[in-house]
Amino acid sequence: MTGARVRAGVVLSVVLVALSLARPARAQACCTATGSSGFGVVGRCHFAALAAQLAYERGHGSFDARGRYRTLRGAEVDDVVLSLGGGIRLGTPAWQIYGSVPLRLQYRDLGGLAPAGAVGPGDASVGLRYMAVEDLVTGIDVHDARTFVPFVEPFVGVRAPTGRGPTGSKTPSGVDATGDGAWTAFAGVAVTKFLTLRDALVLVGSWGYRFPHDVAAAGGGARRFSTGQEVRARLAFVRVFNLFWSGSVFASVIFTSDVAQDGQRVPYSATRRVRFGASLMRYVVYPYWKLGLSASLDPPIEGFGQNIPFASASVACLVQRNFTW
Repeated sequence: MTGARVRAGVVLSVVLVALSLARPARAQACCTATGSSGFGVVGRCHFAALAAQLAYERGHGSFDARGRYRTLRGAEVDDVVLSLGGGIRLGTPAWQIYGSVPLRLQYRDLGGLAPAGAVGPGDASVGLRYMAVEDLVTGIDVHDARTFVPFVEPFVGVRAPTGRGPTGSKTPSGVDATGDGAWTAFAGVAVTKFLTLRDALVLVGSWGYRFPHDVAAAGGGARRFSTGQEVRARLAFVRVFNLFWSGSVFASVIFTSDVAQDGQRVPYSATRRVRFGASLMRYVVYPYWKLGLSASLDPPIEGFGQNIPFASASVACLVQRNFTW
């Protein structure tokens, strides 16, 4: 009896240790792999977040209306973007409000025009997000249908034309155009599925309605201008290395429909922009302070862009302060 009791005690101890390790591992994966759903968005284990990101963008080419790529020969296009953002949960883990505002420093030397620079705000945005469905964060088990259920987070929001739009530019190079120029209402959904305890896929899609607005006509008066509707999609693969480190690779695409002037569609004015990139995140003080480094690129390949005047490569550094419940 004594030997049986000893063996039973050993087995029970192993089970308890395994369960105690599984719970922190589950929380670790869930809390660490939250950097791919949007700037300013509050992570799942936090109550609020404040973030700052500094990015440098270097233009390398352009895409015309038919998707043909041309390098920027004899031209220089440089942008520095400081983005400030954050969010807070609305008294419950399910709901949060978040937003961001960028400040842009832009430089253009396009050849034939005097080099010029400009500083101004970009377009600010605010959104409301809801956690509708939660993943078990155990990875997929083909014998358990519950493990196929992902995190599902629908969201709605608005983007304000706090930056100067292209039609409002006062310089020949358009260096002072720091925004889209139109109010945009958007709605979408973010879906995150943990394939294993450490690996996750994140898919974010949204549709935006860009409201028509009046622009000054060359001969006086105003014309009604619509910049077309907007579709965005982003796919990321996230790997959680440990409690402090995570990384991701991602691809994104933005489509806009043809613009219209006074109700008349302008042919070949739709845009398409495809980008690829990677990021690395590090908690320096878990779970409060997080640093991030990312890089992305518009591939200089025909067909990957359309009506993009300045395709670019960019690097960005992120600092985020999280607040717990």
